[in-house]
Amino acid sequence: MFVKNPEYFLTIVKERSISKAADRLYLSQPYLSQYLAKLEHNLGVTLLDRSHTPLQLTPAGELFHSYLERQGYLRRQLESDLQELQAKKHQQLHIGVSTWRGSTLLPDVLPKFVQCHPDVQVVLHEAPVPELGSLAASSVTDFCLMHIPSNLTDLSYELVMHERILLIAHRDHPLVRGLESPCSSPLPFQDLRQLEHERIMALPSDWRLSKLLDNLFSVQNVELTNTLITTNNTTAINLVAENMGFTFLPESGILRTPYLDRLSFFTVGEPPLTCPMALVYKKNSFLSPAARTFMDIIKDFYRQFDRGASLF
Repeated sequence: MFVKNPEYFLTIVKERSISKAADRLYLSQPYLSQYLAKLEHNLGVTLLDRSHTPLQLTPAGELFHSYLERQGYLRRQLESDLQELQAKKHQQLHIGVSTWRGSTLLPDVLPKFVQCHPDVQVVLHEAPVPELGSLAASSVTDFCLMHIPSNLTDLSYELVMHERILLIAHRDHPLVRGLESPCSSPLPFQDLRQLEHERIMALPSDWRLSKLLDNLFSVQNVELTNTLITTNNTTAINLVAENMGFTFLPESGILRTPYLDRLSFFTVGEPPLTCPMALVYKKNSFLSPAARTFMDIIKDFYRQFDRGASLF
């Protein structure tokens, strides 16, 4: 559907006033009011609720506004892609991921993507998990692989899996010595209160995984007294491999650690604690065929680790 002067309607919505929008657009208020009335007549719906001050979108107006934003994004994307084509540049795909997640996932999925799209240049944006949502919302990335962010105002997501969270210990630690509990078949850790005075390598408190664990500890009346905070899961598991304490990590990345023979792995909670992993991107954004291919490859790879939802 062709919409003439879509910026007029978008400005009215942004200013939430016809008069303010007219001033910003250097138009007369009567002209802009006539534009809006004609637009609503052509569409056969009411777009703005004029009984409120400032103006509010009707349900039809919200749908139409979303359409115009998506249309504008697609136009800019087309212009950018055409410019790159004329300049004979490779198409770029910008992916946001945490450092640890990238190091454990990309070796398994990037070769498959390159086979499908050999001319697409992948650009990695590695950042701490809490910052990834901002990269997606500001269109720095085409999509990010991350835990579902708490603020979804400007974001959409597609659930990839509920990933099991495992407690990791050195095989020789007194609490687990003699137990055969490999990563492929972890035993349940029965009493988390045993960890209260042990050193725990933990992620920052505002990270999604830490929040899930804090809730689990609260439910089971566990109060940790010795934590070492790190933003790097590799640091955490390397310290456990030296028998320096315990840590909790998502299951999918553990298999790439070189220390599997030194470690024991346990599920926690009943049912076992899981964390939702998702592909997150800007709401109403355009996902190129290359982006969709990469996302599908990620989903296919992680299907083996999907454990379903947890109660925690």
